[in-house]
Amino acid sequence: MDTANMEQCLEVTVKCFLLSRFQSAIAQQEALGKIPLNLIGDTILKNGQDAHSTRDEFSCGTGKMPLAKQVIENGAIFPLNRSKDSARVLYVSAIALKLAKTWQQTPQTIATELAETLEPLCYPDFAVKVAPAGIIELELTDAGLAVWLQRLAQTNLPIPESRILSPVVSADRLFPIQYSHARCCSLLRMAHRDRIIAIAQPDVTTAPQIWSLASPNPIPWIDEGDRVRLVHPAERRLISQLLTVLDNLYPTFGVKKREQPVNYFKLANSLSEAFQTFYTHCRIWGEVKIRQPKLAQARLGLILATQSLLRFILEELLSTLAPLEL
Repeated sequence: MDTANMEQCLEVTVKCFLLSRFQSAIAQQEALGKIPLNLIGDTILKNGQDAHSTRDEFSCGTGKMPLAKQVIENGAIFPLNRSKDSARVLYVSAIALKLAKTWQQTPQTIATELAETLEPLCYPDFAVKVAPAGIIELELTDAGLAVWLQRLAQTNLPIPESRILSPVVSADRLFPIQYSHARCCSLLRMAHRDRIIAIAQPDVTTAPQIWSLASPNPIPWIDEGDRVRLVHPAERRLISQLLTVLDNLYPTFGVKKREQPVNYFKLANSLSEAFQTFYTHCRIWGEVKIRQPKLAQARLGLILATQSLLRFILEELLSTLAPLEL
């Protein structure tokens, strides 16, 4: 695994970040002797192996690859999913239920111990708690969401280690996605001309992959009450879709082996549709620009993050043009 890719993935991919924190938490539990190395045999299996072969690798005290290492290198063995509630960024894990039988403790007890270890590792980005039945909940805080949006808006995504050829998509199906990308670019240039933001290199002939903002820097995601400004349902849906796309793309960055082909077109199309809904309902100019300039800048930051991710999928994964203007 490419270390540089791993570090970049941790910066922009929420799920990858959480898996790394679970890796650290479980490593601490293993070091304390709370998780035996042979617990894998009957509860959590590696891809493509039966219980017998997995047990052989992990039992007898050999510890060829402890569970903590497997969390990152084979994320499929680790249950971590995001809630469908777009108003919150909430991830849940049922790992305690999987470990209960072999660990010979209740899921609630296991979840509580893991949560206590996770809490300082995830602070201040995530609030960690244990729900009934031993489910671990990790909710992205407003401060954490602001950090991730800023990184996504201003950080190059890691280039895939190996490019998996995507099925050929017809030009007419790609056009709405390309239009959304070009529309993002147009809005950003207009905002630059109106001095709402300042793009470091606004010229379309020399524009880099990521349009870095000279100002505001950082983007004012958080209001005076330390809450994220973006609360409109269309804003939250677009944020949710950005995170969904990244969660689905993180195997592409070389963090874990791909189990099934990723439908890049479907991801890009869903993001494009979320952007169009956002653009329809969330204004930037007019009264918003005059009375709520920081909200206008935060919305432009969301557009910048969308543009960055659409460009990445179009050019790097679908091997097609991401037009700066149409």
